[in-house]
Amino acid sequence: MKPFAWILLTFLALTLLSPLLGRFDSQFFAPDVALLTALYAGSRAGTPTAVLVGFTVGLLKDGLSLSVPVGLYTEVGVLAALLGRFLESRVDLRSAVPVMATSAALSLVATLGFLLLEAVFHRAFDAYGDVLRMALPLALITMLVAPPWFGLLDRVTGRFEHPHRSGLLGRK
Repeated sequence: MKPFAWILLTFLALTLLSPLLGRFDSQFFAPDVALLTALYAGSRAGTPTAVLVGFTVGLLKDGLSLSVPVGLYTEVGVLAALLGRFLESRVDLRSAVPVMATSAALSLVATLGFLLLEAVFHRAFDAYGDVLRMALPLALITMLVAPPWFGLLDRVTGRFEHPHRSGLLGRK
């Protein structure tokens, strides 16, 4: 039940952020909540569940984005979930600073992956400079949103788990 709640929350955030930021002409600087959800799932769930959540939120983001090669965000979501699984025992992804640092680094790697796939599959693409200029602001925005997003997902998870477990925002 928890993974479905994470996916639903991510879907709601994606569908609300796109038009809202579009009104202010800042849709290119939306925090990557799908990436954050995949990382969260990787750090909190088992490998099959994390990969399924990463795949699903990536697919949702692919469906809402018309400017990328099909499957890019799905691939990024799965890789983010696997990275979360890898980092689960190595990095404390329940504290704000490691969550922020990991999210920023992962956002930059996802942008590089986007550029690589564009170079391979869309040879007429010529906005590499624009994408590189937007990579750092996007990573910083994603980094700033990561702790509250993880906290929100912890709260949602807390509805399904034991009430005395601690999450990013402390005891529930």
